Amino acid sequence: MRTYETALSRPENLAQVKAATRQIERIGGSVQIAAPTATGITLVVLTLPENYRPEDILPGLPFYPV
Repeated sequence: MRTYETALSRPENLAQVKAATRQIERIGGSVQIAAPTATGITLVVLTLPENYRPEDILPGLPFYPV
């Protein structure tokens, strides 16, 4: 498993992550969404099996390996 994270500020990007959660869980991954900060930034932690990358499921979102 590999872990990635991103900090999102746009509601539509967060909605994209939420919409993909079931697909991510089906392939054996997980999504953790933290509560937004006072400035509206939401930390998202994505864990995926080795053979998947964030861009496979959430193209265009800036996930980085941790």
